[in-house]
Amino acid sequence: MKTQTLSIIAVFLLAFVTITAQTTAVKDTTIIFNQKKIEITDSLDQVKVKVYKLDTTEYKQVYEGIFTDEQSYERYSVASQLGFDFPFIRKKRKSHLTGHFTGLGYGALYTYDNFAAVNDADGMKTIFSNEFFFNPIGYTLPIVNNYFGITTGIGMTWRNVHLGNNTHLVNNNGITVVEPAPTGINYYYSRLRMFDFNLPVYMEVHPLGNNKFYLMGGVLFGINTFSSYKVKYRNDDNRKIKVTEGKDYNVNPFSVSYVLQMGWNDIGVYAKYTPTPLFRNEKGPDVQTFSVGLTLSFN
Repeated sequence: MKTQTLSIIAVFLLAFVTITAQTTAVKDTTIIFNQKKIEITDSLDQVKVKVYKLDTTEYKQVYEGIFTDEQSYERYSVASQLGFDFPFIRKKRKSHLTGHFTGLGYGALYTYDNFAAVNDADGMKTIFSNEFFFNPIGYTLPIVNNYFGITTGIGMTWRNVHLGNNTHLVNNNGITVVEPAPTGINYYYSRLRMFDFNLPVYMEVHPLGNNKFYLMGGVLFGINTFSSYKVKYRNDDNRKIKVTEGKDYNVNPFSVSYVLQMGWNDIGVYAKYTPTPLFRNEKGPDVQTFSVGLTLSFN
């Protein structure tokens, strides 16, 4: 039996009983219609509707709805798609909690050392650094229907750390150090790029009970899979020169970040604090990162 048909019957009969109750005493009603028996129990506090289906020689209950001013629910004992009878199971409402991890984001990236020397930590002067992330896969497990859940997924992040003061990073006997440009060269572009895979474990809250306004935060685990260093400058003939200097700069292979994100519908803002050092311990400058930016979610 189709759920929509049952719901229409229930609503029609409920309206009928309500109108009748205004002029007559409250009483129970039973209707036999098209091999179905419908029982309506009307009281001052609630209206109960039961629907039975004729199976060979007896009626079997396939639907029950209880409607009150404070709380209403429906339950079924038939899988309408297959037509088989199943044990009486209460129907659960479908959750409408939609996560906001999947999407795009872009932010400004800053370096620091123990919350000090922002963009100038351990001799590493950085300028206009940034990050871009793309999260193609996300899943949210509802905990409290429409209001709270756990969000996870798989994401990718590109981080670009730009050095100023006409300097670049050099791998000097296995140690990454900051050095000035060679004599006669003036870098207008000196960039370390890193690519990470990410796995989030976030708590997501929808205070309004819908997907419009949300708060999301938790831990983001990162695995660095690639890094490279590129510089650009002009030679004596004013011709642009681009050089990829190397790919081994002792970038930390693992990172742990703390993320807070909030937004309205698909537009949001985020802040990410990464206490994990950017480089391996004692293999490069002692710097950490944090970033702030905008997000566009796919829902």
